[in-house]
Amino acid sequence: MKVETRKVQQVGHSTLMVSLPKEWVIATGLSQGDILTLQQDDDGSLHILPVGVSEKREIVKSIVDADKCEGHSLLTRIITGIYILGYETLEITSKKGFESDQLAEIRQSIQRLTGMSIVEQGMNHVVIKNFVDPTRFPTNGLLRRIYIITSWMQEASIQALKERRKSLANEVLHMENEVDRIYWLVVRQMLLAVKDKHVAKMIGIESPLNIVGDRTIAKVLEKIGDLSENVATEVLTILDSDYTIEKPVLDELDNVYKLVHDVYDTATKAFFAVDIHRSNETLEKVENVKAAQKQVIDTILSGFRSSLEKRGGPVIYESVDAYVALRAMLWSFSQIVEYCGTIAEITLNRALEKPSDLCHFERLPSAE
Repeated sequence: MKVETRKVQQVGHSTLMVSLPKEWVIATGLSQGDILTLQQDDDGSLHILPVGVSEKREIVKSIVDADKCEGHSLLTRIITGIYILGYETLEITSKKGFESDQLAEIRQSIQRLTGMSIVEQGMNHVVIKNFVDPTRFPTNGLLRRIYIITSWMQEASIQALKERRKSLANEVLHMENEVDRIYWLVVRQMLLAVKDKHVAKMIGIESPLNIVGDRTIAKVLEKIGDLSENVATEVLTILDSDYTIEKPVLDELDNVYKLVHDVYDTATKAFFAVDIHRSNETLEKVENVKAAQKQVIDTILSGFRSSLEKRGGPVIYESVDAYVALRAMLWSFSQIVEYCGTIAEITLNRALEKPSDLCHFERLPSAE
């Protein structure tokens, strides 16, 4: 980015004037009598645009050579990356012709990306277009949707364990794909907001600082989705074994889930409301849950020993698998709580960006 300086000059009694860079004038095709729009941003900067420049947006097609995508899942990652970068048209080519597994990979990739669809396909090329209007998906709405899904995933996993319902646990695994799909859309929205202030305004981005925070929150929620999937996976491990979890252990595990859910709910509500008091409450609850989890681990170990004593004989492998799965579930819950702390910290910082009755700002006189 080229930076130039201009001296402000006075014309007449009250008019100040600054000359425009010659190269910019030539590049935009400006001439005497043309109209410019001036946009003042919150950071004090002034953006100058010729009228109608937004209507002349350049459309760029991305072209990918599938023959060079030899690494495992490389083609999938490239398609996802191009989607995130905001390109509307993607052409995938292959001089030697597509293999059936390559076409399957392309189809599977676009199924997990909102708005992507194959519009043209030949022996040596596939054209994919994105039909999503970014202004129709406010960021907070997408983030709230991820929270709702992941919260249900955690509840369903515990219910599946208590009721021994494998079908419910398997449904949780399917819902993780929906979390990923929304996450990629959020990231795409963030990058488009950086490039286009109009898009940023339409999707609820009030300040450039919010883009960094929202991007972090999106990643945190996506990670919570992964951890919620892990909980369901461990539930299936337990249900596939012959090990019966004793009621005291189940009760303790259910109590931990309720504590985790409470922290998660408080953290997300604080974020969407930009509530500094709730964010502080979240950070306090995080420490309480950590202490509760230690108690549950002791209860699980005690229940495991009691079960082995009742059965008698050597340690049964299924019992060990179940115990390891229970510990893994608790670890996933502990990580979810840690991520809730991250959400609370971002919320607290965002609340301090604007003056309030709790904290306001005063300008100090400049030093001589």
